[in-house]
Amino acid sequence: MIGLRVIAQIGIAMTLVACGSSSTSMQPRDFKADAATIGQGSPARPSQAFQARVTRIVDGDTFIASANGRENIRVRLIGVNAPEIAHFEQAVQCYGPEATQVLRNLLAESTVNAAYESGGKTDKYGRDLWDVWLSDGRFVQAELVGTGAAQARAYRPQTQFASFLRAVQSRAQQQHVGLWRQCLSADAGGGGGQ
Repeated sequence: MIGLRVIAQIGIAMTLVACGSSSTSMQPRDFKADAATIGQGSPARPSQAFQARVTRIVDGDTFIASANGRENIRVRLIGVNAPEIAHFEQAVQCYGPEATQVLRNLLAESTVNAAYESGGKTDKYGRDLWDVWLSDGRFVQAELVGTGAAQARAYRPQTQFASFLRAVQSRAQQQHVGLWRQCLSADAGGGGGQ
């Protein structure tokens, strides 16, 4: 009986600590739990996925990595568009710094699994285009869209997970999370596209 009481007290304390955080809007949520409620889970990592090491976060949808003997690869996540932070003559957009912090929190583990989609490996800016999974199987783009840190944006021809991400976005909009809560415009995920 005492053991159960201690476990309950620890659970309550952990809940209070989690709820007391001042930056909860920037913390990634457990997407796996929400995916079950919409009848979908994270897409499976493809067999051709490769390991990559994240070295720096640029903004909410772009980072620097090394993989397969290549260093300083500028990577743009496929299928999402996060609000901009101030760079390349771009003004800070609503929720830009928060989106960048969400990606930083997600990729803090440094090693991820990545894959290209058919249709080309780079965009017009020379950035590699990757789908990315965390070591626990979570799909990074779904985490960003699900927390309202980015919008689902299909950029042809890389649209393998576009309908999945649209469903995740619909849920985020209904829950008014992230940019859907803090930004007035429905198109708050502005410029810098893929």
